[in-house]
Amino acid sequence: IRVYTAENVMNELENAKTEFLQASIGVTIKKRIVLPKLLYWYMRDFADDLESLLEWIYSQLPRTTSLRKSIMDCLKGERKWPIQKMVELQPYVSDFRYILALS
Repeated sequence: IRVYTAENVMNELENAKTEFLQASIGVTIKKRIVLPKLLYWYMRDFADDLESLLEWIYSQLPRTTSLRKSIMDCLKGERKWPIQKMVELQPYVSDFRYILALS
């Protein structure tokens, strides 16, 4: 269970968002971007369409991550398919789980 502090809640929420994106998004060997269905359901909160959602995700990832580079390679590379075919949705699993930080 993550506890947020009043003094630092904005930074803590930013970190939680970044951790969620890094943990739940991936790129396959076939250059397909894997998104959680939950993020797709709430896409309109972040973007106008699928392409702008992917651009938003890209902008939220730390500059040094390989995931960010892989997403950019997919978006800027030679497209064989429309953007909808480049995205694979992970099914939504409603199981509750804990994320424990070991530090």
